[in-house]
Amino acid sequence: MFNDNIFDSWLDNQANALIQKIGDGLALSSEEMMILVLKAQSNHFHHLDQELREEIKLVREEIHEETKLIRDEMNHRFEQVDKRFEQVDKRFEQVDKRFDALIARMDRFMLWSLGLTVSSTFLILGFMFNLYK
Repeated sequence: MFNDNIFDSWLDNQANALIQKIGDGLALSSEEMMILVLKAQSNHFHHLDQELREEIKLVREEIHEETKLIRDEMNHRFEQVDKRFEQVDKRFEQVDKRFDALIARMDRFMLWSLGLTVSSTFLILGFMFNLYK
């Protein structure tokens, strides 16, 4: 909407003409003094803008560094949690091995007891058949 370059160029020309007029020892009117005040404010705003941009740049860099530190810390903590989960996984694997060994023992016991029961049954039946003959 408003081209700053046109305004800055006009203001620079007017301020330079007024400085020349002061250098020649001539008096300035109130309107001419307002142009010099406007030029001074424009310069002041320009410097404030530069300082603000530099400050924002520094704040962004600090935020970036702090964010990086936070990410590094989070990654370190996640690694610790992963190690703990790995330890828990190892424990579960050990428990699984124990259950597998227990189940294998129970299977052997069941086969042994089945064999003993079947053998006993045949022995008793054989004994009973021999009695009644």
